[in-house]
Amino acid sequence: MRGEKGFTLVELMVVVSIVAVLAAVATPAYINYVNRTKQGRAVSLLLTARLEMEERYTDFGQYAGTIKCLPSFAGANTQCLSNCAAAGCANSATVGDYVFSVPAIVQGNGTTVPYYRVAAMKAVNAGTDKLTISSNTDTPVIVNPGALKFSVFQWLFN
Repeated sequence: MRGEKGFTLVELMVVVSIVAVLAAVATPAYINYVNRTKQGRAVSLLLTARLEMEERYTDFGQYAGTIKCLPSFAGANTQCLSNCAAAGCANSATVGDYVFSVPAIVQGNGTTVPYYRVAAMKAVNAGTDKLTISSNTDTPVIVNPGALKFSVFQWLFN
C-alpha cells in the first residue's frame, strides 16, 4: 500500500464534517443578511409614505385614508390618488415581501390633532416583522426586533 494514492475514509469524513460546520454557521448569517436587506427596502418605502402623507396633507388638508391613495402604492389605479373612497382603493398594498397599510388615521378637527400611522408587515419564521412610521416619528419603528433572527433548528422543524 505504500505506492497507492488517495484519501482514507477518516480523512474524507473530517473534511465533510468541517464543511458541514461551516455551512451551519454561514447559512443563518446569509439568511439574516437577505432579511435585513428586504427590511431596508421596507424602511425606505415607509419613509417615502411619510413624505407622501405630508404632501397629501399640504395639498388636500387631510391625510390619506388608505395606502392606495399614496403615489408609491397606488399602482395602476390612479383614480385613488384623487379619491380615496373610490372602488379598488384598498387599504393594503404588497410591495416585495411586505404588506403596507394605514392602520390608524385621525383627520383632526378643532379639538383633535391630525394623526396617521403607516405599517409594513412580513410573516417570518419567528412571527411577524412589523415596522411602523407615524406623524409623531421621524424614523420607522421596528415593533418585533427579534422576528428576523434566523434559527436553523426552527427552519428545519417548522
